[in-house]
Amino acid sequence: MKRFFYKLFLGKPEYNLPLRQTAYRNHIRNLIKTWNNVKHHDIGFEKILRLFLIMVQFIFPGLHVRNYFGKKGIIVRNVAIEFYVLLKTILPLFFLFSGLYRSPIAVGISIYLLFETIFYVASLIFVSDIFVKPRSYRRNILMLFFNYLEISFSFAVIYAGLNLLGNLNCSIIDYIYFSIVTSTTIGYGDIHPANDLGKIIVCVQALMVMAFIVLFLNFFSSKVETLKHDDES
Repeated sequence: MKRFFYKLFLGKPEYNLPLRQTAYRNHIRNLIKTWNNVKHHDIGFEKILRLFLIMVQFIFPGLHVRNYFGKKGIIVRNVAIEFYVLLKTILPLFFLFSGLYRSPIAVGISIYLLFETIFYVASLIFVSDIFVKPRSYRRNILMLFFNYLEISFSFAVIYAGLNLLGNLNCSIIDYIYFSIVTSTTIGYGDIHPANDLGKIIVCVQALMVMAFIVLFLNFFSSKVETLKHDDES
């Protein structure tokens, strides 16, 4: 059974290569490179944003998960990150269906992890040069899909926990439904924000969707350019 799960999640042992640097050291090195304009001559607000997106990762669990499991090899690290992303996707659903969304702590945790995902998505757009070439583009699409679901479910926790929707008889499914409809920018209008704070949060979620659209367009254009270059070489 152990060999079965090892083969399922890790593949061949020889693929699990040791990493030369820890995630902490790589992150600090990328921060110094950005500061010294090693790869890009970015200045002003662009440079401030890039530096911020790199530094802010230290306050979120994702970087520490990569650092800890990276000591066990690159494949182990990648699988650990996948489980962490899956956990972040499931956790808001647990808060909703267990009734814990009424607790300010659950709402706070959802917002905290939501910010990690938001900054990660922004990093893929603005500091993509610090990321190594992905092992699998299909894996990246899958992880981005989980990120998208996590954002929708986390916003549902916020709407429910802060009671931001106009219909006081909203069910858990209603909160999830409203969040996903907002994420898809459809906006049926059958459920709507109850106050200004709700409207602001809806706007934030809609802007996040736009960031995802930009990211996917950038991602696929890069993929097409890579395939075209491989065909020509």
